[in-house]
Order: sequence, then C-alpha cells, then structure tokens
Amino acid sequence: MPWFTLLLLLALSTTAFSVSSVNRASPSITHSHDVLVTRRRFGGRLHSSISGSSFASTAFISSLALSRGVPNNNGESRLKAESLDVGTSASAADANVVDGGDGYVDRGLRFSGVGRLYANKDATITTDVVLDRLSSATVAVIGLGGVGSWAAESLCRSGIGNLILVDLDDICISNTNRQLHATSSAVGRMKIEEMKTRLLDINPQCNVTLIHDFVTVENANSLLQSLLPQLTACIDAIDGMTEKTALILACVGLGIPIITCGGAAGRMDPTQIVVDDLTKVQEDRLLFKCRKSLRQDHGFPKVAMPGSGKKNRVRKWRVPAVYSTEVQQRTTTNNASLNDINTSSFRTCDGALGTACFVTGTYGFVAACKVVEMIALDKLVVPKKLVKG
Repeated sequence: MPWFTLLLLLALSTTAFSVSSVNRASPSITHSHDVLVTRRRFGGRLHSSISGSSFASTAFISSLALSRGVPNNNGESRLKAESLDVGTSASAADANVVDGGDGYVDRGLRFSGVGRLYANKDATITTDVVLDRLSSATVAVIGLGGVGSWAAESLCRSGIGNLILVDLDDICISNTNRQLHATSSAVGRMKIEEMKTRLLDINPQCNVTLIHDFVTVENANSLLQSLLPQLTACIDAIDGMTEKTALILACVGLGIPIITCGGAAGRMDPTQIVVDDLTKVQEDRLLFKCRKSLRQDHGFPKVAMPGSGKKNRVRKWRVPAVYSTEVQQRTTTNNASLNDINTSSFRTCDGALGTACFVTGTYGFVAACKVVEMIALDKLVVPKKLVKG
C-alpha cells in the first residue's frame, strides 16, 4: 500500500476519533435548539452552518460551543451566535442579546442583515441604531388583502417591533390568487387573526395589535387618534375610494406619515410599479379619484411651483403613493359598470379585472420598503395640506 494512502487513512481515523470524543463529552450541545450558529467566515469564504444537518457539522458545532460557549440561565453552555458578512467587522456586526419568550434569542440572528443594509447607506449610524429604530417603531397596516398582507409580513421580516392590523374581513377561497394568508386551512378565518399568527411565528418578539373594523368616513380620524402618540407611520391598502380618501385626509390632519397604494387589478407587469408623490400619479383611476376629491372637496389645490413657469408642475403633498405606470386593462364584458372603481370596501372577493399575487405582492413590498427606509434612516415624510389662496 502506498505511503500516502497510509497517511490519509491515519488522518481520517484520528479525525473520527476526535469527533466522536467531542460528541460523547457534550451530547446536549448537539441539539439544534441548544446551539445557535449563523454564518462564519473561513479562509475568506462565507459558510452557513446548521446544527444537526450532518454528523460532521454537529461535531464542528459541538467543538465550537465548547471553546466559545457562554452560560445561559440554566448554567448550561451555549454558543453566543455571531453574524459576520464579508467586509463587515465583528464589532459592527455584533447585536444585542435579548431574552424573549421563546428562550435565548439574538436580535441580530433575525434582522442584522436589514440593519447593515441601511447602516451601510448612512455612515453616521450603526447596525444597532437601525435595529433600535425599527424595533421601537409602530406601523399600522390598514386593509389586509392582496396588498396589505404582503406589506405586513415584509414589515415584520424587516424588524418592525410593533404592528397594528386593521380589517374586518374574513378569508375566502377566491383570495388564493393574490393574498398571502389565503390557504385552504384558513378559509373562513379573520384575515388579521390569521396574519397575527403568521407574524408571531416569524418574530415572536413583535407586538401585534388587532383592530376588527373597516375604516370609514365617519371613523377614520378617531381611529387614528386612538393610535397616537405611538403610531410612527401608516400603510393604506384600502381598495375603496371613499375610505381611502378619508384615511389620507385623517393622516394629513394628524401629521401621520402615510404610504397609500393604488389599484393592482387589471395589471400584469410588476416591473412597472413605482412610488412617487400622490400629485405625480399616472395611470391609476383609484388614486386619480382620491386626488380629485382631495382637491375639490378638501382644499388640496393644484398649485404652480414658484418661478417655474410651468402650470403642470405642482407642489408635493408629501403623501408617497405606490402605483403602476402600466395601462390598466379593461374587461371584455358588455357590462360597463364592472370597469368602474368600486367605492366601498364591502365588496365581492374578486373583481372583474383580475389580479395576480406577483403584482399585489410587489405593491405591498414597495410600500413596506418606503416605510422601513423612512424609519431606518430617520427621515419620516410627514404629509402637509396646501390651502387654497
């Protein structure tokens, strides 16, 4: 037998003996719930280690836990998780350890990636500062349908610490094509209750408040007032023009940052979804009707910019709107009324124009993106009302 083969066999047998010895010495540490390990850098490459995935990885985690373990409340040895990315120093990546309801939880394990994303954009803040801002923020999502359900989950997965869900609708089978919570087992359940269960499974530390109600012209202002002063921002995912206008008007009056979402029905191209001030919206009949009502009935005039010499340029209302530049399709049916914007939230589960999750979901993602950005960078866009004259 060649000498190098003998050396290889000797090395393998030595490794196997060492691994088995480590496992016998610390059997409890090999369980996935006892060891928390995230990405670590080895030889310039980034690896993901998952405890219990294989004999080798279990042995590695066990030995690592023995050498770098920290005691928990029960006096057992646990590995203090680290989250390191290429180009990020250990001090910048460290996250505070918090003791949550589900045991030993490191905030950095869930959300440090989001923190680094915005910390890298602004050199004056750290990852922990971003995470503090997100975890202390309170965001209300009004309407938990095809747009709001995706927005709520995006906010939760971004580390928003307090979420308020407002809706009074239940899940029906025809929601399947566009709403995140619509599954066979969830049909008939309340949307906000199903979303709360899902959100707490994503982040048990998130505070989720449910308001079983629809926003109406009569209650929009009082509902928002009841959420102050904790409320940081609001996402408007209502599909009724009258209620949407009332919500925008209430947020403007109370100085609450709001992201309003346009109509997703009749659109197939998510790449044409953008966000801009409500005064700039195009190709969206729902937001067009809201804007018209705000101008004609509530003192939001179209005002020329000073010195611009262009009548088509208007002052921004500081109300970001998510909409699509795609021309909305119309139905081929002879029933023209189906093409009209429904002005009530009390409506059938699906409309005649048709919808798809990759469009409604993108609306929700863009809305959540804008909210998270404003909070993480501490640049809240507070709406203002322009009075005629």
